[in-house]
Amino acid sequence: MKKIKEFLLKRIKRIRRGNKGQLIFICPSFLLPEERIIFQTNPHWLCIVFPEVCLAFSGWIISIYLSNSAYGYFPSLYSPWLLVFFEMALVFVMVVIYFQWLCIRYYLTNMRLIEERGIVGKRMMNIWLQNVQDVTCKFGILGKIFGFGDLEIESAGTYGKIIFSFLPAPRKLRQKIEEAIQEFRHL
Repeated sequence: MKKIKEFLLKRIKRIRRGNKGQLIFICPSFLLPEERIIFQTNPHWLCIVFPEVCLAFSGWIISIYLSNSAYGYFPSLYSPWLLVFFEMALVFVMVVIYFQWLCIRYYLTNMRLIEERGIVGKRMMNIWLQNVQDVTCKFGILGKIFGFGDLEIESAGTYGKIIFSFLPAPRKLRQKIEEAIQEFRHL
């Protein structure tokens, strides 16, 4: 038991406090030995609320239609199990949307910018801070109202650019990126 505990402590090498006191668990294969996280975030909460509310509202309308209209017009096709199956499928889609939102992470470390995506399979893209050429902040009308936007980070590397979409407070992250670049270049 003691060997298992030691093995797990070696695998989960760094535990740091992130924004708003949340714990960050980082696997050693994710970060380099001298790398530390400066900033991490998920997409803005509105990115998940809007689709979830739309799905719930459309599910409510369709369930009312199926329970009332289908029974009156097509009594041979009506089955309460059809309604239950439809509602369960809708809940499943809502859970998948939530987990998809939860599994998108954006990191700024002292060496690179990292975008992590994926529920089952993970996809990670990164740009080294030394290769960052330009950081562009874009807002739409709703982004200005609710405080979210996109960051386009252009690189001199092979990827060209990474777009951090629906970021909460993108100006704040842009400022932190520029500070980290200045720090990295002065080392």
